[in-house]
Amino acid sequence: MDNQNIFAQLSILYSMVHMYIFLFFFYEYRCSRKTFRILASIIFFMVSVICLWIFFTQGLAAMGQWGVLVGSVPTLIFFFAMSRQRNAQFIFIFCFSDTVCIWVQLSTALIDYALGGGGVITLILRLAAFPLLEYAVWRWIRRPFLEMSRVVRRGWALFALMTGICYLILVSLSVYPTAIFDRPEDIPFAIMVLALIALTYTTIFLVLFEQLHVLESQERQRVLEAQSVVMSDRVEAICRAEETMRIERHDMRHHLQIIASLIQRGDSEAVLDYIGMSQERLSSITPKSYCANPVLDSVLVNVAAQAEQLGITMEISVVLPEELPADALELSIVFANALENAIQAVSTLTASQRHIICKSVTHPRFMIEISNPYEGKVTFNQQGFPVSDKPSHGIGTRSIVAFAEKYNALCLFHAENGRFNLQIAM
Repeated sequence: MDNQNIFAQLSILYSMVHMYIFLFFFYEYRCSRKTFRILASIIFFMVSVICLWIFFTQGLAAMGQWGVLVGSVPTLIFFFAMSRQRNAQFIFIFCFSDTVCIWVQLSTALIDYALGGGGVITLILRLAAFPLLEYAVWRWIRRPFLEMSRVVRRGWALFALMTGICYLILVSLSVYPTAIFDRPEDIPFAIMVLALIALTYTTIFLVLFEQLHVLESQERQRVLEAQSVVMSDRVEAICRAEETMRIERHDMRHHLQIIASLIQRGDSEAVLDYIGMSQERLSSITPKSYCANPVLDSVLVNVAAQAEQLGITMEISVVLPEELPADALELSIVFANALENAIQAVSTLTASQRHIICKSVTHPRFMIEISNPYEGKVTFNQQGFPVSDKPSHGIGTRSIVAFAEKYNALCLFHAENGRFNLQIAM
């Protein structure tokens, strides 16, 4: 066996490893992480053994023609069986991962062919290209794609069809009816196809990320509009309370005259009753307040009023530092989204279970905790964030996670013993 064949086989096996890595970036499985890794390792080992057998018995050309089929079909079946999403979105992720790897394989092989490297340049280029590409995907694409995949519900069938066609074109162009290097007249066409596929995937992701941006902007606008209404109601309530207090201050001399008259008569019990009634009246006209920040306070007042209408008791104890560690509006949106999620979770419970705790402390760090009971099962993704398969659900959670990332805050979600907890430390 010559060195060129050895380099070619090493390059193919190396590319197969990274095809699995790309799938892991975007893939959400339904079993435990340990189980999935064990099963994926077994599948990869079996596919590698079959590919090596074809290589040693039939040669490199047969390996190129049959290796894609042997590697893709078992992998497709396995990942589909383990996938949380068995729809067009899964097909898109699978075809995208495979196509990217084949794209790198063909591009590096063409460069090697042009330079006459005999397979050495191919292996060196792939050793460098795959880690760099994976870093870029992990750094800039993976997280927004996962967020987008849970929000965007339309268009996946078309995107899956586009990636599937790209996949078939690359495979056919590379090895059918013979290897591309046995058809040098097709190499210019192959270069154009590689450029077209790169532009196609760039366009797809730009469209998907633009959809995510629009949905997030709509969610933020919805929260801002709700807060605007809340602030208006809050201002009106304060104005009404101030007007009532002005009247009370005006009537204060009459109250004092009544109290003085009762004292002169020696009727201490009547004095205490009158003072008690006056205190109750003052309490009833004093607007509720939970914290010093007016924006956040208006959110808490509004949420508490909603909860009261639904028969939900709320225990609110919010202490803020003198200087907030984040923008007041963004912090208010976090409270609004978290408390809205909590209200939705407890609204289906019995009256005795409808209890939400919202508190914050300033020492040793500014920390927020929102806790509520729940029923059913809470599903978490690989990053430890709760996810939902229901349309239009989970946007609030993604907003909270984005806030934590922006301010480098620790954000933890727990669901234990029938109680869900959100904790944020800044």
